[in-house]
Amino acid sequence: MSQLLLSALAVVCPNCDGYNPPRAEVCASCGTPLSEAPSTTKPPPSRADNPSTPASTMSRPHGSSGPSGAPPGLPSAARPPGTPPGLRPSSRTPAPLAATGIPQATALRPGSRGPAPTLPMTRPPTGGPPAMAPRPAGPPGTKPVPTASRFGLVVVAGTARGQRFKLPTTGCSVGRSRGAILFADDVFVSAQHASFFFKDNALHVRDESSASGVFVTIPGTEQLAPRSLFSVGQRLFRFLGRLEAPQGLPGRPLVYGAPVPPGHAVFGVEEVLVGGRSGRIVATSAPLLTIGQANCDFCYPQDEGLANRHCELSPSPTGALLRDLSGGLGTYTRLVPKTDRPLRPGDRVRLGQHILQVELLG
Repeated sequence: MSQLLLSALAVVCPNCDGYNPPRAEVCASCGTPLSEAPSTTKPPPSRADNPSTPASTMSRPHGSSGPSGAPPGLPSAARPPGTPPGLRPSSRTPAPLAATGIPQATALRPGSRGPAPTLPMTRPPTGGPPAMAPRPAGPPGTKPVPTASRFGLVVVAGTARGQRFKLPTTGCSVGRSRGAILFADDVFVSAQHASFFFKDNALHVRDESSASGVFVTIPGTEQLAPRSLFSVGQRLFRFLGRLEAPQGLPGRPLVYGAPVPPGHAVFGVEEVLVGGRSGRIVATSAPLLTIGQANCDFCYPQDEGLANRHCELSPSPTGALLRDLSGGLGTYTRLVPKTDRPLRPGDRVRLGQHILQVELLG
């Protein structure tokens, strides 16, 4: 009967658990001799079936010489921890998870030879293959493009006072008839007056050759060049620069006037009226020229947008230094047409009779 079974049953290799034809002498997969393989076709009898079987031979397969079912040449201490008694470790038998350090989340799938890879992969604590880094968002050296803008504009003066606008990352235009933000009732605003856009991770504003100009608050002090325009309250001024006395012609008398204090230069500031007309001009050789509601060189008691001493100018070798003293009301300088200026949260931009304040959204 045993010979009949041997001729019909496949032979299991004790090394790789591979199946071989009946009566095969060498494993076709790994080349291990199968001289003792016939006994592997019949499982060892259990103690329940044969009470007379000694306990020491209960789980020992035929042909094994080590205790607890360890195959020849492999002592029981070499068996991976957690291997059940009677199970021979082989190349197809995965080691227990606790022995390999593989997390429980990456347990093996049935029939697989290794854990399924998942992204992102990290380097094991005890070494191993290089980690797989996440795919970069763009070419090396490029800055990440923000997915949403954190800047907004709030109207703090004008007929649209109180309105808020969130700026998109692509920027927007402001005007009376063209643009994303419109001030249709402001006669001092051009059709396309200004543009807000992002450059170098900062918000910028540009004057699109408007008739009335784009004015931005100064951070505290700013250097003015001759013929520069600046605004305070409802007033517009032009810095004239240094005023030189006319040269007399040879043989002609000089024009009479008060003597210029030695060591002092004369500079002037001109008020610009609606339509571009010239208003009052103050020329002084004093070290400071002041503008405000009271006790200043230019006084406007009825202008509620002015502080008592709103700003002052002091001459410099290249022009004048404009200093804001308004305490938050703002002193504005006009941008050169087709040029831009970076903005920070809290800065204010004047377009006609409307004033926009830059805010940082939460």
